[in-house]
Amino acid sequence: MRPRIELFLLIAGVSQLSAQGRGRDVDVRYGRWYSGNQSKSYELRTDAPIAGIFSHGLAIQVLIHDNLGRHHAFYGAGWELHAFRRRSKFGPYALAGLSVGVSTDTSSQELAALWTLGGGVEWRPIPWAALGLETVYRLQDVGPRGFWRTTANSRDGIAASIGFSMTIGRSVDRRWPTPGPERTEQPPRPPLVIIGNITGSAADIVKTALDALGTPYVWGGTAANGFDCSGLVQWAYGQHGIRVPRMSRDQARAGSEVTPVVDALRPGDILLFAAQPGGGVTHVGMYVGEQTFIHSSNMGVKLSRLDGLDTDGAWWVTRWVGVRRIVQ
Repeated sequence: MRPRIELFLLIAGVSQLSAQGRGRDVDVRYGRWYSGNQSKSYELRTDAPIAGIFSHGLAIQVLIHDNLGRHHAFYGAGWELHAFRRRSKFGPYALAGLSVGVSTDTSSQELAALWTLGGGVEWRPIPWAALGLETVYRLQDVGPRGFWRTTANSRDGIAASIGFSMTIGRSVDRRWPTPGPERTEQPPRPPLVIIGNITGSAADIVKTALDALGTPYVWGGTAANGFDCSGLVQWAYGQHGIRVPRMSRDQARAGSEVTPVVDALRPGDILLFAAQPGGGVTHVGMYVGEQTFIHSSNMGVKLSRLDGLDTDGAWWVTRWVGVRRIVQ
């Protein structure tokens, strides 16, 4: 019976990887569970964005005791929630997960749940590959009763692992994904250039933002050495003595509301975007003029079009959910 259960878990995991592979990270990890049952751990995981700082994926786990081998092991699969992954080339992240599988011992095999909570640090030297170290607390609940009322034979303790992550398919950024493949390709548009004649009451603010073009993306950044999306907007306005909220969700309520159509826009307006069409605001930019806006994305501070006939711009148009005007 046990081999059939293990085979089912592996087939389910491979099927999930195939279904979710495009544009997802696939992680391979090796580690040791130091305090629990002194097991070596082997993991295969996926990671895909949800919204904002969060991403999630499938986890397949095999934990095998050094001395007792298959007679003291855990084979399972489950789901993990991640936060702050791929926010920068080098940085920390958090995770929580639950897997269900089979716990084997010298004389028994039982259904078990494996609870995981912890974090790690990830170095991504190139956009599609990363190396990472991870430390987590694990609780193996044999005959699952819940982590809040485990049985006496449950095992728990600290585990550590090293891993390699590779993006399969289109590279997807956790802050702002690159445009998806579902669109029909459009003819290439002329390269974006800085508009020479910016007019209006917020013209100086826009020019200040444009001075930051090429500045690297830094999550939480609000200064000239690095910006995130809302940090760039706050900084540009702040240089002219105008205070705006720090977070994008708060900037979505600042100033006055403007109808989200291109003809109604003025330079300096804050453009609001959602990670998924119709979702909550998770990204902001500043309108420059001529259907162009400036924002801080995974490639740093850059210009993008708000144009349905442009390959990149069409993606932004479908996720454009509002406009706020700070300077009248």
